[in-house]
Amino acid sequence: MPAETLSEAEVKQSHRNVISKAASGTVWTVLTYSAAQIVRLGSSIVLSRLFAPQYFGLMALLNTVIMGLTLFSDVGLAPSVIRSEEGDDAGYLNTVWTLQVIRGVALWAACVLFAWPIATFYNDQRLMVLVPVLGLSLVFSGFTSTSILTFNRHMEVRKVTLLELGMQLLQFAATVVFALVNRSVWALVIGKLVADFVRMAVSHRLIQGYRNRFGWNKRVLGELIKFGKWIFASTALTFLSSQSDRLVLGKLVSMVTLGLYGVAFALADIPRQIIMAFRGYVGLPFVSKFSSLPRPEFRAILLRYRRIVLVAGAILLAIGVNCSDLFLIRIYDHRYRGAAWMVPILALGLWHTILYSTSMPCLTVLGKVSYTVIGYVFTAAVLILGVPSVFAAWGLIGGVWLIAFSDLPVYACNLWGLWRENLLTLRQDLEMTVLFVAICASLFWLRGTLGIAWSSPVPLR
Repeated sequence: MPAETLSEAEVKQSHRNVISKAASGTVWTVLTYSAAQIVRLGSSIVLSRLFAPQYFGLMALLNTVIMGLTLFSDVGLAPSVIRSEEGDDAGYLNTVWTLQVIRGVALWAACVLFAWPIATFYNDQRLMVLVPVLGLSLVFSGFTSTSILTFNRHMEVRKVTLLELGMQLLQFAATVVFALVNRSVWALVIGKLVADFVRMAVSHRLIQGYRNRFGWNKRVLGELIKFGKWIFASTALTFLSSQSDRLVLGKLVSMVTLGLYGVAFALADIPRQIIMAFRGYVGLPFVSKFSSLPRPEFRAILLRYRRIVLVAGAILLAIGVNCSDLFLIRIYDHRYRGAAWMVPILALGLWHTILYSTSMPCLTVLGKVSYTVIGYVFTAAVLILGVPSVFAAWGLIGGVWLIAFSDLPVYACNLWGLWRENLLTLRQDLEMTVLFVAICASLFWLRGTLGIAWSSPVPLR
């Protein structure tokens, strides 16, 4: 057999192996993240009976502050390891880990520095202590081994997702134990810190003989900075476009109302979380393996694999739109029923988010993050400038509707980028949207036939 023919056969077999591994990874992602969402949902139900809504509101604000610091300093270390040809080199990984540690410590220092301004802005002196204490999670994250990044690079989804599921169970257990001693926001904070510390410790034992050491390679650093400059802008704007709702509402409404909103959003967000897990653990590594192919072939592989994910997403989200408010009313503590009307609105606004989340990795691996950045700029503007105005005119219900569809600019800019790169998915998006609408309409009809009324908005401040 000629060498060239053998080489082509080997390439095709390699592609089949990658697709098979991606399919296996998708199954594991769906199964374990479905289990994780069940655990998350179960813990939320239990904790709603232990804690008043104001503590969930305070914790939502704290998590948003910590996430903001994290995303405003992200230089794309994880995507760099996944996409780089040197991603398995010890020197490369040690440079990444060193930067990660420095970043984690610096972020904790920022928590200490900004604690007083944050507490003053929200007029809650508890934040003076809570922000620096919860900020220790950033130090733990910084010292976490790059073994997890290595697993992500090779689509070892089972190991990563089982680790995350275990940490979620640990956080829940630790929170409940500490709640028996002190039923306040401190139990929620300590539960998270315990899980983050154990995750850091376990990460250094995941791969036998795998050890991170402090290292500094200037060439690698230059590569990381070159790739990371757009990631930095993208993630900073990701925060503004995805978390500004909590920051803005935290100033406009009470902690009780913010807690109700947080519970409603978390319940509506379950399908998207599964899709986002797919994007991080499978989607990005998967498309990076094929990004060097001719665009028509690359696009064909993308569309074929993406269709499966979108069908599953349409079914999950349609069920969420139609049933999640009933679940909240019947299962959660009665103090949280005022959030039921928000859940279908927030869930309905996640469909276009799922659409761009499943195609965005293509632009990331091609280094074309600028399109996403532009979309995030518009979305951030909608949230920061639009929500207060809409809230003043139409109250919380207007704010919730605006928040639900605020990231439409990201979807539009993502489509623009895909079109420019000859990877346009618009036709598939339209087909999947028709499917989503059909499933929703069927469930609407069934709900009306059964005489199940929708929850009416209640005045919340």
